[in-house]
Amino acid sequence: MNEVATLTTMHDLPQRLASSAAVITLIVCTIFWWPLWAFALVLMGFIAVALYEFFTMVRHRGILVHRPLTIALGLAFTALVAWRSLVEPGYVAAPLLSEEATVINWAWDIFWPATIVIIFFRQFLRQNTFEALSGMATTLFGLAYIAVLLSYLFYIRAFKTHEGAWLVFFLILVTKMGDVGAFLVGKLWGRRVLMPRISPRKTVEGFLGAMGFSGLTAAAVHPMVGHLHGSPLYGFFLGLGLGFFGQVGDLAESLIKRDCQVKDSSALLPGLGGVLDVVDSLVFTTPLFYGFLIYG
Repeated sequence: MNEVATLTTMHDLPQRLASSAAVITLIVCTIFWWPLWAFALVLMGFIAVALYEFFTMVRHRGILVHRPLTIALGLAFTALVAWRSLVEPGYVAAPLLSEEATVINWAWDIFWPATIVIIFFRQFLRQNTFEALSGMATTLFGLAYIAVLLSYLFYIRAFKTHEGAWLVFFLILVTKMGDVGAFLVGKLWGRRVLMPRISPRKTVEGFLGAMGFSGLTAAAVHPMVGHLHGSPLYGFFLGLGLGFFGQVGDLAESLIKRDCQVKDSSALLPGLGGVLDVVDSLVFTTPLFYGFLIYG
């Protein structure tokens, strides 16, 4: 790590710590102390801001997207998921092939066909048909990438009230400790760039450090979570998987930012970037963890 990079890191550290403390406080209050409707509102707020940042980035790429409409659709989708999972939680915490899970088919039988039709109608009203297909495809991708994948946090929270809170906490803690590991190990010992064409700052050592931090965190914390069973070694391997896919999620957002030629999704959180920069690692680990809880 060169001297300039070191000075930049030290300069950003107080802002990074302050923003991280604010986000952590909000998350802990939302999970453990506030009512379920507050959890739903906060998560919907994160999703709305992440959608705004994503569609702002792709506009820099020159792609015409339906930003206000899509944010509204994303909020409508997450509101429906929140209602189904938090008001009637027994309907979603079940394998997809079971009879109890058939009630969530509304998401695919009604919402998504209607969404595609709405996006087409919005495109009909545009004066310019230039790259209409890329705009509509990017709009649908943004909804799936952010609103759909992060909405699985509602399903995890829908487990028995106490268990659901701890499961969400476990997922966020293990995933974000992977980000901490990637940052620290990468800055201290990172030498080999992992994928220079995607992110010149992410190293092989940082990637392995992320998996190690996530694995050790999961091994230490998983006995506190009632729904998780097994030895610390079992928790360690679960953490390794979450750490791996957390960094894949981080690389996925880096790929999008590289294509859009932006450094951060926004400057909303000093030292951290935007909301999407904070939740990018959770985008992949959240549905993975939910699948593990249901089928594992």
